[in-house]
Amino acid sequence: MKLDRTDVLVLVIGIASLGTALGSLFDIWHAVYYAVPLLTVAFMLMGSLSLDGAWHPANLTMIVAFCAVLAGLFVAAQFALGSGGMLGGLPVSTAIFVYMIWPLTAVGAPLVYAAVHKSWLMHDLTQDSPTLAS
Repeated sequence: MKLDRTDVLVLVIGIASLGTALGSLFDIWHAVYYAVPLLTVAFMLMGSLSLDGAWHPANLTMIVAFCAVLAGLFVAAQFALGSGGMLGGLPVSTAIFVYMIWPLTAVGAPLVYAAVHKSWLMHDLTQDSPTLAS
């Protein structure tokens, strides 16, 4: 049996979900915490697959860059946990989530997906369905 990209992404999502469940059961917060950027990249990659199971290189670069920034912010928030500093009236780790991660995921992720859809996926839909093309 040959695994295609969708199969591998579903496997990654399953493993990340299992890790999250085990982390919740055994109080391993890192397993739950770092599952968020891992699931984000897996779902964004799955959402950007064409009907042929291919990725557009430019869109793949954009998704990987977005997810690298997200993962970097998660790491920065973890390292700032015990710092005792304040940023914008909040502890630094909380401020990273409120002022950086939240806007990035609330505004940036939909913009990334819209760009992927417009430049890649929309053409895939209009080629295969004449009713969608009109």
